Amino acid sequence: MNLPLEMKNHLETTVAALNLREHPYFHGLLSGKFSKEQFLDSQNQFSYLVKYFARPMAAVIANMPDALTRSAIVSNLWEEHGCGNPDKIHGKTILTLIDRLGGNSSLLDEKHTSESIRIFNTALRGISVFEDYRVSAAVFGGIERTFVDISSLICEAIIKRDWLPQERITHYALHKEIDIKHA
Repeated sequence: MNLPLEMKNHLETTVAALNLREHPYFHGLLSGKFSKEQFLDSQNQFSYLVKYFARPMAAVIANMPDALTRSAIVSNLWEEHGCGNPDKIHGKTILTLIDRLGGNSSLLDEKHTSESIRIFNTALRGISVFEDYRVSAAVFGGIERTFVDISSLICEAIIKRDWLPQERITHYALHKEIDIKHA
């Protein structure tokens, strides 16, 4: 599904206005202010969001009255599930990255999800279930488009900091390519 040009331009302008490169998190990550351990801590928390993301997306699909409209997001949902490949399920690719960076994803326990991640996941579920499907789809589109830039910055930082070579970066390397289509 293609966005109308005016909506696409608005989305691009909105994402550009975020100036993510100058956001304290990404600036600290790219400048070397954050250690690898600090980055891993953030990714441990982010993994709870990644593992949850497809569930409210399924609710958006369930609320769409038209099969053709649903099909665009169904393909995104299928991709979130690794297109049937268990190693490519996004909840798994983020854990693989954590392990490759020297973390230990087997120690993660969802009982230790931060309040901000719980709030985000709850809000996303609420929007997906209770808002008009067009609003819900727009929210997911905005998240997917923003994640293109986020993924690019994180890949850049991982490579720049010499934490992993590009070919070993899972999760973000994929998202910087595919999320533009999903948006």
